[in-house]
Formats: sequence, structure tokens, C-alpha cells
Amino acid sequence: MTIGELASKSGIPASTIRYWERIGVLPPALRVSGQRRYAQDAIYRLAVLKLAQVCGFRLNEMQHLMHGFRTGTPASQRWQELACQKKRELDAQIKRLQAMQRVVDNVLHCDCADLSQCGRMAATVIQEAVQ
Repeated sequence: MTIGELASKSGIPASTIRYWERIGVLPPALRVSGQRRYAQDAIYRLAVLKLAQVCGFRLNEMQHLMHGFRTGTPASQRWQELACQKKRELDAQIKRLQAMQRVVDNVLHCDCADLSQCGRMAATVIQEAVQ
């Protein structure tokens, strides 16, 4: 199938498919008279990459998922290794976001007359929020 057909069937823009090929996330397509041609299983590779995107994987992580393991490494092992790393990263992000939310909640209750007064109490608010 052509890149346009693959894009249509996968829901991934042709420009993204070309980019992923150029940076090595996807293997280069076969060429027939200079045009890219894809086998049916290309749809499934793109579905895996879409799933990785939904999980929050960055491009280098997507490339590692597809090409960064020894030949014969089961898909389950690939997902587990990368998902464990992503879970730790997400947990840390959630912790940072919760701390930010506590600070915003405190700021919502500000009754200072001017910003210099806010500055005097800011250290206390920040300290309480990050604990």
C-alpha cells in the first residue's frame, strides 16, 4: 500500500510516518519506482507506536521499543521494561503537580493588599506546599 493509504488506514499523517522513518523509529519502506510501499503489517507497527504515544513515550523511547532490544525479545518484556520506567517518571510528575496544586490552592486564598506583602509570606506557603 502507498503512504497515503497507510496514513488513511492508521490515522497517522503521512508526514509523521516519513519523519519516523527518517529518524529510525520505523524501518524504511520498500521503494517501487521511487514511491514508498508498505506491507499490511505496517498498520500494526503504527498501532504499537500510537499506543506508545498514548502511554507518554518520547520518540527515543518509541525507537527503543521497536529496535532497542535483542532479536527475539518478547513484546511483553519490551513493554514491561519501558512501562516500569515510564511509571516511575509519571509518579514523579504527579508528585510535582500535586505540590504545584497545593501552592495554587494557597495563592487562591491570598488576601494581601500588595505583592510585597505576598513576597513576605511566599516562603512559608512554598515550604508548606512541598512537604
